[in-house]
Amino acid sequence: MSASHDEGFRAMDDLLARFADRGRRDLGEHEAYAFLEAAGFRVPRALFVSHAGEIDALPLDRLPGDTVVCKLASPGMPHRTEHGGIRFAPRSHEALEKVFDDFARIAATAGVVLAGMLVVERVEGRDCIPHQLLLSLRQDPAFGPVVFCGLGGVGTELYQRSLLPEKGLFMRAASSMGDRTATEEALARTLFHPMITGGARGSAALVDGEKILGALEAFARIAARYSHRSTATPHTIEELEVNPLQITASGELVPLDALMRISTAKHGARNAPAELIRRLLEPRSALVVGASATKVNTGRIILRNLVMGGGVPRERIYCLHPDASEIDGCRAFPGADAIPEKTDMTVFTVPADEKAAALLDELIDGGKTSSITVISAGFGETEKGRALEARLGETIARARSRPDGGVAVNGPNCMGIVSKPGGYNTFFIPEHKLPFGGDRGDRCAVISQSGAYLVTLVSNLGRVFNPKYMITFGNQIDVTASDYLLALKDDPGIDLFVLYLEGLRPYDGERFLAAAREITGSGRNIILYKAGRTEAGAAAVASHTAAMAGNYTVLKRLLEEAGVIVLEGLDDVEDAIKVFVLLEGKRAAGRRVGIFSNAGFECSVAADTLDTLALARFSEATERNLRASLPPGIIDVHNPVDATPLTNAVNYGRCLEAILSDDGVDCLVAANVAPTPFMENLPSGEGHDEDIRRENSYPNVTIRVFRATEKPMVACLNSGALYDPAVRMIEDAGIPCFRKIDRAARALGLFVRGRSG
Repeated sequence: MSASHDEGFRAMDDLLARFADRGRRDLGEHEAYAFLEAAGFRVPRALFVSHAGEIDALPLDRLPGDTVVCKLASPGMPHRTEHGGIRFAPRSHEALEKVFDDFARIAATAGVVLAGMLVVERVEGRDCIPHQLLLSLRQDPAFGPVVFCGLGGVGTELYQRSLLPEKGLFMRAASSMGDRTATEEALARTLFHPMITGGARGSAALVDGEKILGALEAFARIAARYSHRSTATPHTIEELEVNPLQITASGELVPLDALMRISTAKHGARNAPAELIRRLLEPRSALVVGASATKVNTGRIILRNLVMGGGVPRERIYCLHPDASEIDGCRAFPGADAIPEKTDMTVFTVPADEKAAALLDELIDGGKTSSITVISAGFGETEKGRALEARLGETIARARSRPDGGVAVNGPNCMGIVSKPGGYNTFFIPEHKLPFGGDRGDRCAVISQSGAYLVTLVSNLGRVFNPKYMITFGNQIDVTASDYLLALKDDPGIDLFVLYLEGLRPYDGERFLAAAREITGSGRNIILYKAGRTEAGAAAVASHTAAMAGNYTVLKRLLEEAGVIVLEGLDDVEDAIKVFVLLEGKRAAGRRVGIFSNAGFECSVAADTLDTLALARFSEATERNLRASLPPGIIDVHNPVDATPLTNAVNYGRCLEAILSDDGVDCLVAANVAPTPFMENLPSGEGHDEDIRRENSYPNVTIRVFRATEKPMVACLNSGALYDPAVRMIEDAGIPCFRKIDRAARALGLFVRGRSG
């Protein structure tokens, strides 16, 4: 930090201290001007009067020009322009008295309190696109301070609604603003930045791009210093918005209108130590609390799954039970003090009530375990449950100050964890209900806030998918999604992270972004689905930024800029997993795709679903080879290729080989509408002589082509249940196979985007 920045911060600290001493939260515009001036901005000269009697004493000679701008000040009227709350007036006391009287009537009519009037020098500049910008920072509830910039003025929201999200509004986490190159790239993707800096064809530069960067970086410094997590000052800037930020005729940036909210709220957090999370993921001893000795209940199923897993020796799996001395061959004890060792992991299944809370207190305060997975629901979901969860949170925090870091608590309200490295399973589902039979996915970790979602995911993809870790974390009272990402980011055996999130814990998003950037920067991939996509609520009343950038919008943009693949549908998640897992080892040199089908409509649909892919241009040699294998009469061969239903399996395979051998093709969608007499795609049976086990059946031809190429390839068999055996045969061979070509094309595009090069 330079000396000038230090001096500016001292001035800003003094201002915030004065405002806070007066119990202020929403600051007046003249106060925001003073803060922005301390931050290094050139602000308009201004005078403030709280009542008409002060006007005669105003030193109007401090304001240049013959005309001034009068602004109605009222916390109940944030958007005053539409009420006539901004006026130009001659620079005279008499004129200002008349404007003040008008403002008093406007406030009375609107039913708001008139706080006063701000009299400001008139800054020359055009009040139209693109001469006015919006510049703001606000504390996102998940990611902390975020900086925004876009087109400003009275039509701000309209501009943003009319543009693609990434074109309308620049946004970056303050923690990411240190990467100037990435900031410049993000600005270049917007509409406004090329327009005002002369980067758009036919446009003249209105302002030097360095000045835009300087303004953004100044807001990033402010955001970082006055955030909920910062300990540099007791003050937090909840929001600081300038709209408009005027581009003057001389290319200066001058704040005209400003909104500022402050607080003394701070959010410190002591996260679970990495060593405790490692013990949770790879325990060598375990305790089960809640297993019945006489019947099958949740705890008993988990106990049996732990024993079957084999990662924790049976002799080091213990139970807590008031009467039994042994359950399923594992020793049981009436109290925690009797357990012969401090366990690496405890699985807690007792229903949430006062007795359960007291038992958790005993385990955590007594230092009898390093980690606890609380399976039980009822903590946090009801008024009584919220009190129990608050009590549990206090107990966790109290223990965290111990030299051993206390206890890492996963949950409550979760399914627990299945860990291959740990050799254990705490899901309360019997194996016959949820077999982990897939032979692929060893290089994948799934981290899900919802246990039910993870169960359905694994069940749906069970034939091909058996990940290295399946982690559910429920209410994340202690261990969070960020903790798991940080714990696993350095595992060289994980290439793919799949996350289902309902929400990040408050202000934990900065840690999540840091881990995500490190993972994606190393060439690995993160797939994420976010549920509960709520928009900003009451804050949108005053703030343009909050109205335009809801919580999900911010999350999606920040995560995507960190390289995370954010998907909009659950089918998309399963499709993405399928291609990333089954195409492991395949690499695309680029994004040029070949599309081949025996149905014209599929060619059209696939071409409409390219997204980041681009249609490859076939070489003359490829076109000749295709003509030689296609039915007679097909003269015009181009990409996508419509082979017609007359193509048989052998020629189908030859065409795929021709496309994949083309140096101008990086990947392939190989589709097939099954009901044609010329394509052998049924198992043997009555009424026909087909057999997919034959050497030249459609599945076997497709499998041979796939195994002979290093290029990514997906299959599509768009037909009903009659053809399920062919699909199973193809996927068992490691080929992602879809039943709709649009899903096939989108999934291949995701894979190529994540694994090209």
